[in-house]
Amino acid sequence: MVWSKTRERPKRYLISAGRDKLREKVMEDMWRIVTLEGSSMADEIWDALFMHVERHKGMLELDVQDDGGDGRIHMRDDDFEDTVINESHAASEEVVGEILDAERRVERRMVTSDMFRNKGV
Repeated sequence: MVWSKTRERPKRYLISAGRDKLREKVMEDMWRIVTLEGSSMADEIWDALFMHVERHKGMLELDVQDDGGDGRIHMRDDDFEDTVINESHAASEEVVGEILDAERRVERRMVTSDMFRNKGV
């Protein structure tokens, strides 16, 4: 059966407690809540997921930035309000930049020397 020709199939996730005792206890408690409230397990799980996401709302609102291709995490200037941390961050950025520049100079020298060394006379 085709789900839809215009929309993607919704993401699904099958959950199982497995053999973990804590998860088994949580699953038993969830089933008791379902029975007591007369709701569905899906509704209870969505409620629990909603509460979990709300608790982590601050983390989700962080602006993740591109690493610029060099593997380092780049932070915006307004990420910190602490002067000491700002100065420390600026100094470390400067040192890392100097190291990367030095590595690039060495690589260029090696490429240049290899160009002139192996002429194959």
